[in-house]
Amino acid sequence: MSSKRERQLTKSSGDASLQLLGQHITRRSFLKGASLGVAALYLTQLGCRGGEEGIRRVVEQSSLYGNWTDLYRQKWTWDKVTWGTHLIDCYPGSCLFRVYTKDGVVWREEQAGLYPEIEPGVPDMNPRGCQKGACFSDVMYGPERLRHPLRRVGERGAGKWERISWDEALTVVADGMLDAMEEVGPESIIYETGPGNGGIVNGPLPGWRLSRLIGATVLDTNGMIGDFNVGLYETFGKFQFVSSVDDWFHADLILTWHMNPVFTRIPSAHFIYEARYHGTQVVNISPDYNASAVHADLWVPVEPGSDAALALAMCRIIIDEGWVNHDFVVEQTDLPLLVRLDNRRYLRQTDLEPEEPDARDDQFYVWDEESGGPALAPRDTLRMKVRPALEGRFAVALPGGEQIEVTTVFELLRERLDAYTPEHAASITGVRPSIIRRLAKMVAEAKRVHILQGWNVNKYYHGDLIERSQALLLALTGNFGRKGTGMRGFNTGQLQVGTVVKDHAGIEGFIKLAENVLSVEEELLAEDPTLTEEMLAIGVEQAESQRRVLLPYPSGPLTVPAAFYWYWHAGYKEVWNRPEWSDPAMKRPLGEYLDEAVAKGWWEGVALPPPDRPPRVLMEVGCSTLRRTRGGYKILRERLWPQLKLITTVDVRMSATARQSDIVLPAAGFYEKTDFRFPTAHINFLTFTEQAVKPVGESKPEWEIFSLLASKIQERAQARGMTTVTDADGREFPLDQLVERFSMHGAVREHDGEALAEDMVRDTVRVGALPERTSLETFRKKGIVRFTGLGQTAEGLNMATDIKQNETVSPLRWHIERKMPYPTLTRRIQFYIDHEWFLEADEALPRHKPNPRMGGSFPLTMVSGHLRWSIHSTWVANRLMLQTHRGEPFLMMNPQDAVARGLADNDEVRVYNDFDDFHVRVKFSPSVRPGEVIIYHAWEPYQYRNWKPYDTVIPGMIKWLHLAGGYGHLKFWRNNWQPQQADRAIAVDVEKSSSEAVV
Repeated sequence: MSSKRERQLTKSSGDASLQLLGQHITRRSFLKGASLGVAALYLTQLGCRGGEEGIRRVVEQSSLYGNWTDLYRQKWTWDKVTWGTHLIDCYPGSCLFRVYTKDGVVWREEQAGLYPEIEPGVPDMNPRGCQKGACFSDVMYGPERLRHPLRRVGERGAGKWERISWDEALTVVADGMLDAMEEVGPESIIYETGPGNGGIVNGPLPGWRLSRLIGATVLDTNGMIGDFNVGLYETFGKFQFVSSVDDWFHADLILTWHMNPVFTRIPSAHFIYEARYHGTQVVNISPDYNASAVHADLWVPVEPGSDAALALAMCRIIIDEGWVNHDFVVEQTDLPLLVRLDNRRYLRQTDLEPEEPDARDDQFYVWDEESGGPALAPRDTLRMKVRPALEGRFAVALPGGEQIEVTTVFELLRERLDAYTPEHAASITGVRPSIIRRLAKMVAEAKRVHILQGWNVNKYYHGDLIERSQALLLALTGNFGRKGTGMRGFNTGQLQVGTVVKDHAGIEGFIKLAENVLSVEEELLAEDPTLTEEMLAIGVEQAESQRRVLLPYPSGPLTVPAAFYWYWHAGYKEVWNRPEWSDPAMKRPLGEYLDEAVAKGWWEGVALPPPDRPPRVLMEVGCSTLRRTRGGYKILRERLWPQLKLITTVDVRMSATARQSDIVLPAAGFYEKTDFRFPTAHINFLTFTEQAVKPVGESKPEWEIFSLLASKIQERAQARGMTTVTDADGREFPLDQLVERFSMHGAVREHDGEALAEDMVRDTVRVGALPERTSLETFRKKGIVRFTGLGQTAEGLNMATDIKQNETVSPLRWHIERKMPYPTLTRRIQFYIDHEWFLEADEALPRHKPNPRMGGSFPLTMVSGHLRWSIHSTWVANRLMLQTHRGEPFLMMNPQDAVARGLADNDEVRVYNDFDDFHVRVKFSPSVRPGEVIIYHAWEPYQYRNWKPYDTVIPGMIKWLHLAGGYGHLKFWRNNWQPQQADRAIAVDVEKSSSEAVV
């Protein structure tokens, strides 16, 4: 039994509690021989299952103890042991646990350690797990756990609640949604979800399905949390590709660059250090001397946000020294493509053959050294049929006789890199020129280089420029598409999840979905027969977002970018139009770019809800919008909250947003339902969790919650005489058929979550991504099953590799080995983006740009990262985790900066800028560079003074270029191309809190 439980029980039970059970024993003998019974009593008081009879079974045992060893053995016996995992977006998660239950209570969990060896000579993944997973049962029964449906009493946020029945709660929610449909339209219902409950059967998907069936607005999770690797997408036409964590072992050089794996990859970091033990060099590039830098061969301290200058200086050295992998660059990248010098646009077929009806605007040219003229760059393969030039300037005659000068992208790149000498880069980055040269040589000499860049980089305003520069470094040296190479994206696409796109369950639904997909693909192939399977799958996703083509009846889009909702409705319009907080290269207010993008149809079908359809209902599941939206606790409560007539939160715990809601619905915890943790190719296993105990209190799995809500909406609509609801585009959504359609025509009722899980497994087997004859029973026996293929979703196919039984997973191999084109405009790894906005911003090629002074002109730069002690905010208030650090939020600061401001360690300070302020304790840390302050995110607002969290000084700016469209791969689809808020490198200052500021 944990020390926490012992303290709680000792404090809360005492002799009075024992007398209630009629036990005539001393307190000492009770604690020595029946501590389990007291703990059961405590958990019963918290609303857990078991009851007094369960307590009596433990306390009034008939067994006689011979000595202390018998007591010890009894302590370690269980009613049952089940598989478990944690349904949350951790890094990368999917850790298999064993969950130990006695008398209806989960008492402990431990890592299963059952991962097999995949590739001979490569370490296995065991044991997989971290301190958070090993104490989830403590969170499960913690004081913040939600147990009953609650309705707000008084003002929002007052913390006053009344307990109501499920039927009453669902009636309030259904009526609120119907009111919104009648007043404004279905788009006024906002469905927001997140990684806080990342199940596949449960979690966000049931509410997602229901939202699509009624035409609600489903916000894209990836854009909201900021985990979209924009620079990778701009370069590869995708970002959802990633090596398995054991593939890191193959690298000769690992650059942990914008990642702190000792904090954020606890179960996987051992592969880095086992590789180092076997000779791999490990370099940590970060502003602060973090926990991962301790284990590196070389630490390179860099100014926050200056990483593009560092990477480009290394690129210049590699080119100047002749270390370029010529064959890779010519075959795989756009660097040999020709660019017109008169307008800086690619030379296109429509330039040279304007009268030809089949001339394409996306057909490009190289300069053939053998023929001495332009030659078509193949679109259906990466294999060149000519010998392209990488350098030089050439004359090309247009049809009218005009002579224009062209050059290669590589030549333009060399011109760009002229500015990035090691000495100039040193003045930007703070890294000595000798270290830059040393790094460049290390990259050039290593046979396999892997950059672990995390999700920190894409949260910088110019994070896309950093990633594009990092990708250029690896491309010049041929470090993609082989074992031990590449960069870290993300991929969750192998499991075939039909919840949001299937009409029927089972083989019937599978076949119908396949027919609908093939119909869309045939349309796409008629326009362009050279499309690869990957490109077709992306096209289907885009068609579903814009035209809703997969279900046989009207449905809402899969997801929509949150940026338009934030701008038009949530209060960010005024903030984003402050030019002094944006890139000076933006020549117009951001609002003008946004209006232009919408007017040109670049965001057709997904710019929702439109300005004339204000939000009225917010339904959120497994997330906390007030905590995670940058600046949200300030802006959303001031501007969005007054517009919302109903706010409903479905969660396992009382979050900051739940406290500000009208209705709170308790969801079952990770060990209280049968589900899968959403898989990632990092691990390449599908991980199972089964119901170990009944849900605490009246909590329910999400599939049951939304099944009941669908029934209640249909019932209440019928009472009003509402049979359909119509959206702004004239689509009619029948409400009198809602239950039939939500349940897949009766195949999956409210208590049939396991039937849905079985359906997912069978569909995944059908597409070859799981072994034949795999079923739910297979998972009950094994807990995990390794994927055998990529499946058929666009996200799965983005991996572009074969899953082999005895090999680690290395993405992008199809591009290298099969010469399969990339899903970019040029069909190659694309470093030159000749979109008009990118040319205007001087970002057609990668470059360094300084961080905008978001928040004002202040001397300190505030950065952030993931906590070591919580996954998002789920564990952030857990007492066990709080005991492992200072127990409250803290700001890490260099002592030199702190003393200059008259501060002492652990002082409460005010952190402020022109946007707002917050109060927090300061922690002296010499590992933090002067001029920088660090605060790890995920703390709940209620853990700060005045309930003002650290993001109240973050204006949440977006980069206007990410509104661009009408250009090849710069087009939204689920989890992809969209703006996201920047929250790194915020300008602040710090002063000691005054007594008047403390409330």
